[in-house]
Amino acid sequence: MDTTAATPSDAKRHTPITRRLVVAVGGLFVLGVLVAVVALFNIAQKLDTEDVRKTHFYIERALDNRITASKNYIASYAYWTTAYDHLNGEVDVQWAYAEQNMGKTLFTNDDFEGVFVIDRERTKYAVVRGQHVQAEATAYMDTPLADLMDQLQAQADLTTPAIRYTLFEGWPAAVTASVILPNDERPRVAPEGTSVLLFVDQLTPVKLRKLGKSYGLTELTLVKDTALGPGQAAVPLDSTGYSLVSRLERPGQQLLWSLLPPLGGALLILALLTAYFFRYAMRTARQVDASYDSLEKSKQALEASEERFRAVVEAASDWIWEIDSQQHITYLSGRFNTVTGFSDQQWLGQDIEQLLYCDTTPIALWLGKLVEDQNASNLRCSYRDHSGQLRFCRVSARPIYDKAVVTGYRGTASDITDEVAAHAQVQHLSLHDALTGLPNRNKLARHLDDALVAKEHAAPLALLMVDLDNFKPINDSLGHPAGDAVLLEVAQRLRDSTREQDLVARLGGDEFVVVLSGVEHSAEIDRFCARLIDSLQQPIHYETHSLHIGASIGIAVSRRQGYVPSELIRCADIALYQAKSEGKKTWCYFVSHMNDQIQHRRQLESDLRQAVKNNEFILHFQPRYKVDGSEIVAVEALVRWQHPTQGLLGPDAFIPLAEQTDLIVPLSRWVLREACQTALTWPGALMVSVNLSPAQFERSDVVEDVRQVLIETHFPASRLELEITENVMLNDVNGALQVMNALKELGVRLNMDDFGTGYSSLGYLRTYPFDGIKIDKRFIASMSNSSNDRAVVQAIINLGKAMGLTVTAEGVETLAQLGSLGSDECHEVQGYFLSRPIDKQAFANLLLSGQSLPRTGS
Repeated sequence: MDTTAATPSDAKRHTPITRRLVVAVGGLFVLGVLVAVVALFNIAQKLDTEDVRKTHFYIERALDNRITASKNYIASYAYWTTAYDHLNGEVDVQWAYAEQNMGKTLFTNDDFEGVFVIDRERTKYAVVRGQHVQAEATAYMDTPLADLMDQLQAQADLTTPAIRYTLFEGWPAAVTASVILPNDERPRVAPEGTSVLLFVDQLTPVKLRKLGKSYGLTELTLVKDTALGPGQAAVPLDSTGYSLVSRLERPGQQLLWSLLPPLGGALLILALLTAYFFRYAMRTARQVDASYDSLEKSKQALEASEERFRAVVEAASDWIWEIDSQQHITYLSGRFNTVTGFSDQQWLGQDIEQLLYCDTTPIALWLGKLVEDQNASNLRCSYRDHSGQLRFCRVSARPIYDKAVVTGYRGTASDITDEVAAHAQVQHLSLHDALTGLPNRNKLARHLDDALVAKEHAAPLALLMVDLDNFKPINDSLGHPAGDAVLLEVAQRLRDSTREQDLVARLGGDEFVVVLSGVEHSAEIDRFCARLIDSLQQPIHYETHSLHIGASIGIAVSRRQGYVPSELIRCADIALYQAKSEGKKTWCYFVSHMNDQIQHRRQLESDLRQAVKNNEFILHFQPRYKVDGSEIVAVEALVRWQHPTQGLLGPDAFIPLAEQTDLIVPLSRWVLREACQTALTWPGALMVSVNLSPAQFERSDVVEDVRQVLIETHFPASRLELEITENVMLNDVNGALQVMNALKELGVRLNMDDFGTGYSSLGYLRTYPFDGIKIDKRFIASMSNSSNDRAVVQAIINLGKAMGLTVTAEGVETLAQLGSLGSDECHEVQGYFLSRPIDKQAFANLLLSGQSLPRTGS
């Protein structure tokens, strides 16, 4: 009887509560819709604001880079003894205009609409649009030239150019000005008696379109300040009354126009569903009491589950975080205090970007992309711990959904500070010579690429290839320690002989490169070479010995030999051999008659095309062993050319030429097919390894090439390994990733070749699906003589193991190297000590002999 009486009482108690809850939920729904709409408009506004900021930044960058190029260019003319002698007094028009030292080529080739030489009294020389005129500079532009001369002549450093914006013939232009000075040893010139050189760069629509295209700016143009619209990204040109502007993309407005119509329809549907929900909720209110006991039991189970989750979280090595939709931190696990030294209370409620920083992409933007791409990669971030030390972590995240709506994000942060430090060490060692600390060939290539990117607008460069004379006898008679001491002293003398903006690099052995920035005239280069050779001829004291060396120098100049780094190095190298043939201890400029090698290259290209048609190639095979030498685990296929007249040629003689032409594609297909067909005759599951050229990625469908060969030869994909150098990733990061993922889907293995010499190999290992890495043979060759290279090898081995990759050491040529690699627990080894590349029959005989470690030199 008591039970029967209690049921209606409980229903009355719970039903009103449920009804109020339904009403509250309806109100929250309406509020949520309003918040979402407001948030959408805020996001659109932020997107448009960011668009304006980025556009303004790139306009400023484009203008600054053009100004910097103009300053560097005028400096090469103004700080020139010959120009000073012909221009500072009465202008020698014959020298300046007729002989084209400062004539119409500055307009036709360099795009300077005006060239003027002025002093405090008059305009002494004027060239307007390539024509010599007798007129004052003020007749063409409204810049107060007296103020400009005051500024230039009052500088502590008279060689520093100045810039002004003005109207040249009524149109905005940048005027670059510099005092004309000699660069020889004569006494310092009085500033008041100097003349000033002006270059006028009129910002024409054609120039602006080209400049905008270089920086990804759409419709870069000039607009009068009075015609600027609100919110435009404009860079004013001083008092000219004009500003540089570019068309904005307006991503926020595009977002609104794309989302508002469907959002309105969705809201209408949601309103109808909400009405149905109210009706259904009121009908089910009466059922609440019956489920009350069940909810209590569920609550207890949920509390137990949460307790188990907290136990797992606190036992994990990473710290876990949660944020709400506004990026405010709502939860930090107990490991956060252990790793960072902060308490969670110090950061709860703070924006996550105040704790973590990513220098490549905003965290908010990365989190937003997670909603679209559930497989997005991790993000590397940095932060300062409680002691102020900079640390790095790898952050992963997943959206938190509430009824298909993202209400926040949760994820983990793994500390990778030691891993980043190890990578930085590998990167530094890969860009610098281990002995002298000078930049190596990789860093030289970067420097030349950056310095010559503007081509004819870049500052002139002189590249000097320096080779030491009489170095080998010292190395042979006194040993490597004496040779190293000589190289260290030479490196120091080269540094002392150059300026801060110049570069000194060691290519290897006793060969160095000096890059002189802003120098192109023979008189300057001759003086430098004379001083350098004299410095290197001074005795070097080592223990009780007084050692004497010399140097030969080959020279290439960018304004004469072009703006391709490899071509400059090639020309300097040819000139170096000419200098050594002329008796050493001298220098020689590259001239065209030295270019007989070009004719040889053309003949070789013709022979190579015929070789592809006539199938004149053969494969040699070099086995790869386990580090203990007990078993062959893979075989690398290496192509050779059976030349009709020159005999058997190695790949270095023709692969670079094939990569520069269209011959690399058919040659690579032949190598792949021949390697697979040959490997079918080998016993067991022995793998064959084939090198892929970066040029093949650019000129062919590599995935289809591999697929066709596997189908035609019936070769198992699991036995094929493709070796890829980092240059493939440098050209097209996203495209290379797609190709490699497609290759992995075929079932083949991928190896990164020449690891340790690239730009950012660690980043590529994380991004690309490699199965193994091969340590570059240059590190192995100098491992026994250099603790730095030994450290690099150990770091790479440990890194490969940590990432689950197979590590192979190339170029093993001594028992000591093999022993060191065994001690460091490298997985696999390859090199002449184990086996040279051998032909198909010889390799078949090697397999029959039991695959054991061959004798040295086999």
